[in-house]
Amino acid sequence: MSLRRRFGGWLLIVAGIINLFACGKEEKQTAQLIQLSPEEKQKVITTIYGLQEELNLCEKERDKGISPEAAEVYPLDREKYLVEILCFMGAYQGNYQYLLFFPHNSTVKKISFTTFTMQLENRRLTNSFTLVGTPHFELEKKTLSVYSLARGLGDCGSFARYRWEDFGFKLLEYRSKSKCDGKYLPPEEYPLIYP
Repeated sequence: MSLRRRFGGWLLIVAGIINLFACGKEEKQTAQLIQLSPEEKQKVITTIYGLQEELNLCEKERDKGISPEAAEVYPLDREKYLVEILCFMGAYQGNYQYLLFFPHNSTVKKISFTTFTMQLENRRLTNSFTLVGTPHFELEKKTLSVYSLARGLGDCGSFARYRWEDFGFKLLEYRSKSKCDGKYLPPEEYPLIYP
């Protein structure tokens, strides 16, 4: 067996591994390129709060005591950023609004969410510019999960999961436990309402 044949297979494997790591490094560098500096984040937040009347930010129910610094900015890509605004805090969860910010021309678009009415009887799909609960956005997966408590004990409520697609969020699942029975169940295990 020739040396070329003996080592050729190994060379292909080593080359594939090197290429795999090089691609991973390139992806990490791309992700690092769209990291926002504190100054860039502040510019986005300042722009949005400067447009709050025009945007009808938080449907004019924003708690003026909450600092704009509580806002989060997630760079979805170089052309658009997702902005999370805390409108106000209730006893055990917040009310949030999400906006799409375009840095090239500093324009802002409100994001509407498909969700369900809070009524336990006759529950139906609706659209809303604000979400109630505790949100968690995973930038890498571009998914937003929102856990909403029906009462402070946490034994009932709802759980929604959305995925970012182009210019808005798509509802992937909605779960609800309407019986406040004192028995805790992880929200991801609530009965499935949608789809």
